[in-house]
Amino acid sequence: MKTPHTPTPLGCFFLGLSLLLGLSPATARADITGQWNFTDGLSAEIGQDLEWNFDQGEAQFGKGSAFRLKPLDGKDPMVMSFPNSDPDSDFTGLDVYHGGEPNGGSDWLLNQYTIVADLYYSVRSYNKPRALVALNDFEGAQFLIGTSNGIGSRTFSGKLRPNRWYRVALTVDHVSGEANYYVNGEHVGTEQIGKAQDDTGKYAMEDVFYLFKHSSETFGGFISSLQFRDEAAPAAVIAELGQASADGIPSEPPAKPYLVSVTPKPTPFRRPIPTDILPNTLIQCGLKDGQAKLKESTAKLWLNNKPLEIKAKRADDLVTLSAQPESLLEPLGNYEVVVKFDDSNGESHTKKWRFTVTDFQKLPAAAALPIDAGTEPGFLVRSAQAPAEAAIQHDFKRAIHQLEGILQDNEGNAVKNTAFPSEGDSGFDLIELIDFQKDGSPFGHFEFDDFFPGIPGEEDHDTNFSTEILTYLALKPGTHRLGLTVHVGKPDQNDEDRFKVFAATSPRDRFAQEIGDFELTLLGYREGPNDCSFDFTVEKEGLYPFRIVYWNKSGNAALEFYSIDLETEERILINDTENDNAIQAYTSAGQTRTPYVALAGPAPNTSGNSKDTPISIVLADDETKVDPGSVKLYVNRRRTKPTISTEGRHTYIHFQPEHKSLSELDYEVKLTFKDSEGTSLKREWDFSVDARDKIEITGYWNFSSGLKAAIGSPLQFLDGEKGATANATEFGSTGDFGIPDIDGKSTTVMKVGHVGSNANFGYLMDHGITPNGGGKKVNQYTIVYDIHFTGGGNGWASLLNMDSQGDGDVFWRRNDGGLGQGGGGYEPDDPELKVNKGQWHRIVLAVDLAQGLYEKYIDGVYHSSQANAGLDGRQSMKQSVWLFNDNDGENGELYVAAIQVRNGKVSRDEARALGGPSALGIPMPTPVRGLWSFDDGDLSATLGQALEYLDGPKGATAGATDFGTTESFEIEGVDGKTMNVMKAGHVGANANFGYILRHNIEPNGGGKRVNQFSLVYDVYFSGKGNGWASIANLDSKGDGDVFWRKGDGGLGQGGGGYEPDDREIKVTAEQWHRIILSFDLAAGTYTKYLNGVYHSKQANGGLDGRQSMGDSVWLFNDNDGENGEVFVGSVAVYNREITAEEAALLGGVDAEGLPLFIPDPGVVEPDAPGISFKRGANGIVVVFEGKLQSSPNPAGPWKDIEASSPASFDASEAFLFFRSRTP
Repeated sequence: MKTPHTPTPLGCFFLGLSLLLGLSPATARADITGQWNFTDGLSAEIGQDLEWNFDQGEAQFGKGSAFRLKPLDGKDPMVMSFPNSDPDSDFTGLDVYHGGEPNGGSDWLLNQYTIVADLYYSVRSYNKPRALVALNDFEGAQFLIGTSNGIGSRTFSGKLRPNRWYRVALTVDHVSGEANYYVNGEHVGTEQIGKAQDDTGKYAMEDVFYLFKHSSETFGGFISSLQFRDEAAPAAVIAELGQASADGIPSEPPAKPYLVSVTPKPTPFRRPIPTDILPNTLIQCGLKDGQAKLKESTAKLWLNNKPLEIKAKRADDLVTLSAQPESLLEPLGNYEVVVKFDDSNGESHTKKWRFTVTDFQKLPAAAALPIDAGTEPGFLVRSAQAPAEAAIQHDFKRAIHQLEGILQDNEGNAVKNTAFPSEGDSGFDLIELIDFQKDGSPFGHFEFDDFFPGIPGEEDHDTNFSTEILTYLALKPGTHRLGLTVHVGKPDQNDEDRFKVFAATSPRDRFAQEIGDFELTLLGYREGPNDCSFDFTVEKEGLYPFRIVYWNKSGNAALEFYSIDLETEERILINDTENDNAIQAYTSAGQTRTPYVALAGPAPNTSGNSKDTPISIVLADDETKVDPGSVKLYVNRRRTKPTISTEGRHTYIHFQPEHKSLSELDYEVKLTFKDSEGTSLKREWDFSVDARDKIEITGYWNFSSGLKAAIGSPLQFLDGEKGATANATEFGSTGDFGIPDIDGKSTTVMKVGHVGSNANFGYLMDHGITPNGGGKKVNQYTIVYDIHFTGGGNGWASLLNMDSQGDGDVFWRRNDGGLGQGGGGYEPDDPELKVNKGQWHRIVLAVDLAQGLYEKYIDGVYHSSQANAGLDGRQSMKQSVWLFNDNDGENGELYVAAIQVRNGKVSRDEARALGGPSALGIPMPTPVRGLWSFDDGDLSATLGQALEYLDGPKGATAGATDFGTTESFEIEGVDGKTMNVMKAGHVGANANFGYILRHNIEPNGGGKRVNQFSLVYDVYFSGKGNGWASIANLDSKGDGDVFWRKGDGGLGQGGGGYEPDDREIKVTAEQWHRIILSFDLAAGTYTKYLNGVYHSKQANGGLDGRQSMGDSVWLFNDNDGENGEVFVGSVAVYNREITAEEAALLGGVDAEGLPLFIPDPGVVEPDAPGISFKRGANGIVVVFEGKLQSSPNPAGPWKDIEASSPASFDASEAFLFFRSRTP
């Protein structure tokens, strides 16, 4: 690199990003779409204004001299000073909406762009990481100045010295697959970034990028100019830009009209984040004239390909285009805006951007009562309370049982209601405002708090109570935001006031629409007011019935109910008569409250329910009562005979389905009944049960291939590939790290280093479990760790953040080896049971929040039960959880050998069977002990240990080994699909050629070696090489033990076994085959299968003989060097003999490779027998299959008819109903 003769300004870093707004990729013309010179804060010279990512913090604007910076071209430039920052800082960078147009083959991403910036860093930032460009709001910077002071992504080029101005530029081009870096116009480096695949590249850009934002600490500096281009600018163009200048990066007015604003703002699609875009949003964009002017009469706008009526308004050189969608947008809907227009040169242009609408709900117009029907302003409120010492759960299920007066404690005993009853005949108190605090003390956002009705109760305590609130809200059409504030305790107290909000014609009903729910927003180790809000829309003005169910555990108790102004964010208590903007509430609207479904199970739309779970329903009387004689229950459209009973104001309905066949595992339930006024009511829902009724493994990670999963999805670094987590993570063996082996055997592990306080440290784990237990989250699960704590780092080391927010939920306590959270659970029932540092342990977390259970086991021994927040509470899981994360950064150095997730709670016996840690990993219901699929282009394992080159990484085997796809090697795929494969080339006679497969199977069969096992290959022999190609050397010495014979496609060894029992069963060259070698040498059997079909038996050396295995097998090895060119799709080793039935289930080669589990045999359900009728000369003729039966009543009883099809019946016969059935 050339050295400048004079100190040069810190180059203006030009970052070319596109806003997903633009011409079609085929016609787009590159341009400068963003220029910012910081002469007026964040205002743009070209394009859209910059925005703070979070807050301005310590960032400042001013002359360079005010910050004691050196002059630039002898001038004093305007600059922005940006501070050192991290994700917890107020300043976390800038949002740059770049306005670029899609390119590089994509119709919505920029695969080619340029970013240029004039930058200055002081000596305080020298040799420190400095974030430049992040492509999303989560992972951290993709481009930065590294500790070597060079610019780059993975490798760094050039050198930026302190106290100098530099013009830094980067160009990204996923068409050529390169990123290029420039300093002061000079090219300093090139980085290979890969070409775009499926129209998207690794560093492709959406509508926005982030400047100076990182997932860990990044150091500050100064910027005086920033430019973005939607092209990968050629080196000659960058050279012309030269060095940093006080006048900013050279630019000209764009040739065409350009974007200066869009509404709503674009939101990311590749890594979606929550948005606040409302369903009634205005679609608007501002465009400024370039050298050519925009002809507003030609402007048109589409939303998801639907044309909108547009309004165009010009003010000097700015044209604003606006359109209002005719109807409300859908919740969480993804939308694309397309704007087209012509300019004064007659050229046509297209701009695009995308956004996602916030989550909200619509209240059905049918629920609205006349707006003027309301009487008696206020709310109907009642409470129910349990004794202070009652052993009850803290969840919604408890609240409903408590309010219905049917609550039982954990021992099944009825729980007394100790709350004082209301003074009114209705059972409710009439309350003006919902602003409660247990002592009547000020709390939250409003003063003059009142007591909860009925609390404290007759036992004079204020815990363990639930409160129900009914009202009618007067709502106008549009979007509304309501809020509730409740008290939450510190994270370690597991004491959160919780609630649910319903709106429906019958809001007390189990099937009422839920529109609001508790969410923890008071993060950190704090207690106090917790604000929750929810949005919904109303299309018809009217009075809407609402219900709030609130429940409390202990400690403080408080509840506020208010509206939030969408523009000003002002909070206003509902029904505040002193505020004209308050939503009015009424206790009556001329509607009689009918009976309702208080409880119904299995819960609607749930799956995985046990086959033993009955259909159980509780109906509750209200202002009218249930007519028990009118109750009818239909299951899968068939009338049932449930058990029906009444007690007090409740009617109980119970029915146990028989689950006779697979078609009976999905259930549709319909309930009809009438009330005392003759009103007909109906409720319908679906659920399903688990056919196998057993727990499944949904995630398994053994770290033999980094973060890749053996089952499920790969783990991800919580703070991105360049964050603190990635930097503190290492992979290797126990021996590599100098830590104890497990059971005396080396094991692959992941090291999780200690990084200090960092709330973004951890790993994102997609557990693969669907919501269960009757809730909206995952409530029933088990997580198993094989883990080793070194004792380094914090005194409390987080294992898991279950709800992916706030405080961690499971910690190891270093000083005593405890395992718990916050103020409880660390102490085991047996004081001697500890998680000791410097030792391996198997930790099992077994959770069933539907039953209020959360149990811990250490090395198969019961540790303790942990307090929990019940169904959908803090210990429930969303779609993913965060491993080793805590919001206070409490983490410690540890090693983990395996993690497993199951979709249900293991029992105490099952936890005991899991036992202690093992070098073989956590037990799984599969005989597979090793699986290699070559998807990563190396010898790594999907399960087990990586294969090894027999003659080392620089030997003949490595030299003859290639990885690629069937397409890249120009061989056939399977079923028309491309496969990832390993090519093992032919090297001639070489006794050291081959691959070491370490199978991790203990000696078995009663011998000292492995005698019961199976090897399975998906292989393709090209026919090149030796006439006998070795497949395996089982005893890792001497002659190979299994060969493919090219001459006839035989499969055997030495003088026998090549000939199959069926001569048509051959291993044909240039075809894919699945070969199974199955051994039970204790019984003297060695069986071969080809593509699921029996091949032959092979003579063998019996127990501990030649075909038995030591601790490894040599693949494709022979002492005489007999080998041939072969392509391998996958290899698996099993810890037992594979049966003929299992071989048939494994079948032939599949493009997905060998499965981790042997497929279950399919259960073939018999076809329903057919039956039809036709009129004959003397009666009717019945054509049927199976056994014919008749009955005078469709409900039976049915009697067999001894007849064959077709059967004739005289019209005078009394048979009224016929059916046919299979035996």
